[in-house]
Amino acid sequence: MNAAAHDILGIDMTSSEPAAPPSRGRPLLLQSNPFLRSILISLMRDAGSTDVLVARCADSALAVMNQSLPSMIVSDWNDQEEASEDRLRLVRRIRESESVLYRRTPIIMVSQPRSRREIETARDAGVTEFIITPIAPVTLQTRIRSLYDAPREFVASPRFNGPDRRRRKRHAAGPSYKRTADVDAGLTTPMAAARAAAVALVNETQLSGDPLAVRVGRSLQRFISHIRDYTSVEAEVANMHRAALAQLTRMAEDGNPLREPVVTGLEQVVDKRMQR
Repeated sequence: MNAAAHDILGIDMTSSEPAAPPSRGRPLLLQSNPFLRSILISLMRDAGSTDVLVARCADSALAVMNQSLPSMIVSDWNDQEEASEDRLRLVRRIRESESVLYRRTPIIMVSQPRSRREIETARDAGVTEFIITPIAPVTLQTRIRSLYDAPREFVASPRFNGPDRRRRKRHAAGPSYKRTADVDAGLTTPMAAARAAAVALVNETQLSGDPLAVRVGRSLQRFISHIRDYTSVEAEVANMHRAALAQLTRMAEDGNPLREPVVTGLEQVVDKRMQR
């Protein structure tokens, strides 16, 4: 299959990197509560982590990572009033780092019970595992050991950087649901896969509740509906839509009010491509 056909996959255009087993030596604990911090350090040591790095805030955690790359991060996840202490924002910063080793660090979030929507948001940010409080010692130890013994592959794409979210392998008979595999196996065409991916992206943006994200999804669907073939040129336009969504997310987190020009510019580019 040609490169453009793989690029579709965009809507499924991801690359998977085998995850190197993390060293058991130096996990990083990010915990703002002194009492919980003490308990978690003991539990992590019981799980086999003899040397636990400790941070009390997000900036401190980043400083520690710059000095001593940890084998994994165990972080609290509370509703912080200060944007600088937003744990999901921190996760995204780590996942978008230019350093491959830095961004592939496994991250365990320790939190009070969360809604399914919140869990999905954290997963999409790049969180590896979740532990809900109150914590059973065996639960933390099992999660830590599983990351050491069976690290998950890392996925890098314009829309997502983080551990492979497909936790279980499919054992049922039948073709793979992954669009790249479907195209390779001759089960569908690049064009059909692109259309299906565009529909999926539209649904995703509608669920986000962000009007600008919805416009991006509709723009891609309009473009895919207009074209007759899916080559590297069309794949480039699809990539632009995913990159725009990622930029909108970052700008929203940073409080940048100039988000609409990102979408307007994208729509103008699409209009020009459709006129060719």
